[in-house]
Amino acid sequence: MTRHVQIIKASGEAEEFSEEKLRNSLRKSEATDEMENIVVSEVLKQLRPNMTTAEIHRIAFRLLRKLKSSSAARFNIKKAIMELGPTGFPFESLVGEIFKEFGYSVEVGKTVRGLCVEHEIDVVADKENRLVMVECKFHNTPGKLCNVQVPLYIRSRFNDIENFLNTIEENKNKYFEGWVVTNTRFSGDALKYGNCAGLKLMGWDYPAKGSLRVIIEKFRLLPVTVLTDLNRKQKTQLIESGILLCTQLIQRPGLLGQIGLDNRKQKRVIRELEEVVSLTV
Repeated sequence: MTRHVQIIKASGEAEEFSEEKLRNSLRKSEATDEMENIVVSEVLKQLRPNMTTAEIHRIAFRLLRKLKSSSAARFNIKKAIMELGPTGFPFESLVGEIFKEFGYSVEVGKTVRGLCVEHEIDVVADKENRLVMVECKFHNTPGKLCNVQVPLYIRSRFNDIENFLNTIEENKNKYFEGWVVTNTRFSGDALKYGNCAGLKLMGWDYPAKGSLRVIIEKFRLLPVTVLTDLNRKQKTQLIESGILLCTQLIQRPGLLGQIGLDNRKQKRVIRELEEVVSLTV
């Protein structure tokens, strides 16, 4: 039976440790029942009052990595997204890939004219009679909230653009949609205002059936930063070479040699890649 132990979240808030939450995360990583029980047992053994969620994650990740690297990679998705920084551009590109999966044609980092001024929009997605403008809010440290100031500011920018686009006859039957996407969470007021103001919001765990995590896992849009057999420098080199996703790297395995991996290490990385994206070896 799980002990009642208070732990500290990344936000600094205290909450009671939940074995079920840990098990759910392990199941999402596609760990086997045996692996799940081994990891949970070790975490419970080391659990102590005021332990941070980061410490618990680290214990689970290290053990999972020894058991099966591809499960460790999936378990580590949230941290891997944060490692896309320090700039927000790779995250914007990832969001662009999401909208491509939704069937849109996509432009990342586009200057769009408004009625009053021009605006730099992170992602512009177009499909039939629908035009979507997306503001991406990237954080590379845990515990950060996307507060109400973000949707307030974004709504005014999107209104300016929409007011201009509505002056063009060919846009008469066009539907405009504004989105805010973050790799962390929205504050309560941000959610309340955003939904009231007609914005679409996507956070790490919001909305429940269409959150960033759910969408990334659904379409297997796993960034190369999930890979446990590459160091930070090698991951950065791949991203700078235009390789953001594991699926892209599988199509260009020769890049592994270009970033300094020997044949043995390349085979290990390719094996992990295939497992991570559920391809057949």
